[in-house]
Amino acid sequence: MVLLQSSYGISERLRKMMKTHRVTQRALADAIGISFQLMNAKLHGRANFTLRDVSRIADYFGVSTDVLLGREPLEVQ
Repeated sequence: MVLLQSSYGISERLRKMMKTHRVTQRALADAIGISFQLMNAKLHGRANFTLRDVSRIADYFGVSTDVLLGREPLEVQ
């Protein structure tokens, strides 16, 4: 399943989290099992995040999927 409506919002929140935690696109891509090129495309809106992506990213950062989807506030430490 592909998330169409929220991909832009996910990208923005994810960029903030990556910056705060000093995580590179390559490191995150490796951690969730996708290529660097696909991660780059997702972050730039050329590909959509899947539910699997969102779930794995949330697990990686220790947040709920609702944070990535914008249903809960992003509290960056």
